[in-house]
Parts: sequence; C-alpha cells; structure tokens
Amino acid sequence: MIVATAGHVDHGKTTLVKLLTGIDTDRLQEEKRRGMSIETGFAYADLGAGRPVGFVDVPGHERFVRNMLAGVGAVDFALLVVAADDGPMPQTIEHLAILELLGVMHGAVVLTKIDRVTPERVIAAQAEVAALLAPTSLRGAPVFQVAALEGGGVDALRDHLAAVARAISPRAAAGNFRLAIDRCFSLAGVGTVVTGTVLSGRVEVGDQLVVSPQGGAVRVRGIHVHDQPAQFAEAGWRCALNLAGSDLKRIDPARGDWIVAAPAHAPTARFDARVTVPASAARALAHWTAVHLHVGAAVVNARIALLAQHAIEPGATALAQIVAEGPVVVALGDRFILRDHAAAHTIGGGVVLDPVGAVRGRAKPLRTAQLAALEQPTPALALAALLELPGEGVPLAWFAQAWNLTPHEQSGLLQQDLTVYLHGSQSYAIAASRWAALRASLLTCLQQWHVIHSDSVGPSAPMLAAQLGMRLLTPALHAALRCLTVEGSIVCEGISLRLAGHQARLGDADAALLQRVADILRVAGNRPPVIGELAKILTLEQAVLAEFLERASRLGHLVRIAKNRFFLPETMTMLTDVAARLASESDQQLFDAASYRDRSGIGRNVTIEVLEFMDRARITQYAGGKRRMIG
Repeated sequence: MIVATAGHVDHGKTTLVKLLTGIDTDRLQEEKRRGMSIETGFAYADLGAGRPVGFVDVPGHERFVRNMLAGVGAVDFALLVVAADDGPMPQTIEHLAILELLGVMHGAVVLTKIDRVTPERVIAAQAEVAALLAPTSLRGAPVFQVAALEGGGVDALRDHLAAVARAISPRAAAGNFRLAIDRCFSLAGVGTVVTGTVLSGRVEVGDQLVVSPQGGAVRVRGIHVHDQPAQFAEAGWRCALNLAGSDLKRIDPARGDWIVAAPAHAPTARFDARVTVPASAARALAHWTAVHLHVGAAVVNARIALLAQHAIEPGATALAQIVAEGPVVVALGDRFILRDHAAAHTIGGGVVLDPVGAVRGRAKPLRTAQLAALEQPTPALALAALLELPGEGVPLAWFAQAWNLTPHEQSGLLQQDLTVYLHGSQSYAIAASRWAALRASLLTCLQQWHVIHSDSVGPSAPMLAAQLGMRLLTPALHAALRCLTVEGSIVCEGISLRLAGHQARLGDADAALLQRVADILRVAGNRPPVIGELAKILTLEQAVLAEFLERASRLGHLVRIAKNRFFLPETMTMLTDVAARLASESDQQLFDAASYRDRSGIGRNVTIEVLEFMDRARITQYAGGKRRMIG
C-alpha cells in the first residue's frame, strides 16, 4: 500500500512520517535549513501489516505543488495533515482537491500540534475539517489527534494504517509494465538508477524495457524494493530500477519520463478524457484554456478542447481533448491534474479515456458515444459497449493500446460473442450478429440485382456498397465480401460480383462472335480499337456490333470504358492494379494521369478514358488533379 501525506506547509507532514517510519524524508540541505520540504520524500515501514507500507511525503508550500504532484500519481491512501492551531489552510484545500481529482478514495485526517492549543480549539479544528471533507470522497474519514513533539496518538494511527493495509487488496499486476520516473540519479559502480511507483504490470531483473517518450531501449540490471534487492516488482509497489543499455547516454532519462514494456511505448500529443473542475475552483474552465498538464511525474504545456460545451463550471465534469505541446505517455484510466498557465492554482483534473485523441470529428455524436463506452470499468464491458455502436467494429490494436493489454489479456477478450476480421494488416472485432446481418444483406442485395439486371453478370463491389447505402467500400464490407468469395457463396468475375448460382449466358452465335472480339482485344492489349475500327475488322455493321458489345458488357464478358471503346475484364483488372500500385507508392495515396499513362504504357486519350471509367465505377476518386483508390 502507498500512503501519501497532504496538507499545508509546516503542518507537520514530514515529522509525522518520521514518527511512523523512523525515516527523515527531508534529504536536501536546504530542506534542513528552511525546515520545510521542497522535494517529494519517500519512506517505508512494516507497521505490522504483514507487508511493507510505502509513504510519499509531499511538500506543502504552494510554490512546490509541481513537486508534490510528481509523487502522488498512484497512491492508495491519503493522510490529510492539518495543524490544530491553523486549521485548514489554502494548501490544505488545494491538496484535498488534487487527491479527489486523482481518484484517491481512502484516507484519514491527522490533526497535529494538539499540544499547542486548548481542548476547545482542537474541537473547533476538527469541526472545520469535517465541514471541509463533507462534499468530498473523504467524507467521514477517521480523525487522529497527534502531538508531534511527544509522538502522542501515533500508535493509534499506526494501528489504523496497518488494518487498512491488510484490508486493501494489492493491485492486480495486469497490463504491460509502466513506471513513472519521479527520481533519476547515478551511483558510482552502479550506474543509472530510476525510482517511481509501478502503475501496471510486472518487471523482473533482465527485462528489456523502453524509456518513453524518447524511445531508447534499456535493460533492468537490478531492482530494489523498500531498500532491499528484489527479483521483481509489481503494480502498486514503489521500486528503484538499475538500468543498463547503450541508449542511456542518448536518451538521458529524467523525472517525468516513463519506463515501460515495449507495447506500452506509444507517446501521444493529444488524448481524450473526462475532465472535472473542483467545486473549490474560482471560475469555470473555458474551451481552449492554456494549462499545465501534470500526468505521471511529467508536466507539459497544453490546451483544453471541450467537446460539447464552452466551459465546465466548478463542481461539474465534461468530455474534452487535451492537446499537449509535447509528447506525453498515457493509458486509459490514468489520472491527471490541470493547473493554470501561471502554475499558481489547480483548476481541474481528469481521467484518460482514449490515449489517441481523434484529430477530426472529435465532437461528433459517434465519437462521444465511443468515449462513453470507454468509461466502462473493465475492458470486457467497454468492448461490449463499443460493439453495440454503428460502424466498422473495433480496431483491436487500438483497443489493446488504449487499455494497455498484454497479448494474453487480449486473447481472453476474444471469447465474447464477436467475429474478428482482417482488413489489410488491421484486425477488427465486430458483433457476431452484425457480421451475420452484413453477410445476409450482401447476398440479398446481389439476389435483387440479378432479378432487376438479368442480363448482367453482377455489380462491382463499390456499386454493391452503393446499393446498400454505403458511400465507400468500408473495411467490414470488404472483409465480408472476401469471406463470402472464399466460401464460394459469391463469385468474382473481373470487376463484377455474382451469386454462385447465377449464370448469364450468350447464345451460340453471340458466343462465337464474342470469341472473335476477345481474340482481337487480347492481341491489342492496352490499346483496343474503337467500335468503328473493330467493325471493319469483323466486317459487321457498326450499329449491330455496338448493340452486341453493349449486351456482352452487361453480362460481364467485356468492360465498356467509353462510348466507343471496350476492354476484356482481365485487361481492366490489370489496369486497376496499376492504379493501386501507383497510389500505394505515394505518401498521400494519390497519383496523377501522367504517371498512370507512363506506368500503364497506354496513350494519353486512352488513359483519360480508363481513369474516367474507374471514377464512374467508384474504383477511384478524382480530387484536385489527382486520384485516390476507393476501398
């Protein structure tokens, strides 16, 4: 269990920790001289709980709240320290707001310096504290009276902390390993050492990790837990890691950085969150307010983009996107604090919902519904809620990254009633019922097409998508078509799709003529003759040939790319592949007519005809002089 002190400067937090643990957490000479904490201090004690209890002693002065925030990001229990002579002071109120914003639900109040005041003043101070806690998550917390100089009352507090430590379940070592660095130093003969609280996962001696956000690889040479060598450390433990690796000099790890398992290394400059403004705030938090973002032990300049309103009033919450000026490392569920641009006041805080904030459409109804689904308490419930939403399903790589899931945890989620499909290199999960409905819709739509267009082989995939009311060939539709094709329910002929049982046949005379036309077009390759030239070769009237070619194209035997020019389906497939390769070679996935002409080897006029056909067939989309592939 990790216990953090909180409270105003000179209210006795450091003295209290020393009484409980025997450890003086003021390490700096200036702290000794001034008699107040500047940096966060750390101590530990057994307390008779059966497992060590760690203490984070935070500075109380308003100028050192930044240092305070570096140490309280992952605590289990808070000791709100209030001097009986002063009662609650400004930093008492701010520290209490910070604890609540960080989701600290368990705590106790320690009323110090009771030997310096009258019994009546002790009673009054206790009433003031009770009133302060009444609207917070620490309402009703037990109060312990301590005379710091003599140590009176400490035994009762120590017994209470031991009982709490026994009652609070250790954090599950779930997720990939993540540790927020709050101290970093070098020891002669040892090397680089970083300390912090393990937020998730487990680390063992010899593990290969990453310093994030820089991205350098390191190896764990040694681990210390509570000043003792250890072979491993788990979520909820404070530990020191002795690091080794050739990247250490280049990356120079420092407070605010993270040590993470490789899958958890995913720095981001924007993330979506639920933001809360404390009731004690002086004013509302407006859209696009400049803030200091405190997350882990890091502090970064950022702005707040509210998703559905212009401001958050004190005591209220709202969805927002945090847009940082530099890379930050977050996972779903991480807590953060927002301070004003002068770093003088705590103006809000919140919990991360999506570590990769949407660049576009961040306030659209579907996006806010996705964020609401991510607020579910477990990955399984969140995935189930996301699967209920319209769309393509859930990208599994994104979901695993957001929740910081290990491969084993990911496989456990896939036991739900869902289907996983591939689109490119991405895996998507979709509700099994929705997948079945999509497949059925495709088969029904094709059946209806065959009834209406009995002389046609079938539509192209983009045309089929349009029949279903879809503007584009979506990943789910693409995957469902591929699945039905592999199963044999749908047959692909050139760019046309048909049901396996559908056959559109030509008569014997037409079949013979088609063979003659196909022979000519096959020899011509990428430069087929126009109808007039083809009619002369075949010694047929142009109007008769034109009618036949049109009928043959409806049956899928030919592809009409222009009013007077036809291709064989296999030639058109090859020309489509040329366009796809050109697009894939461009960073913007775009290509122009000149590059297509040069790559395909066809003339300028035929190039324009082919590209305009692909636009009409919804194979490509024209935009600003260039084209991109659809689907």
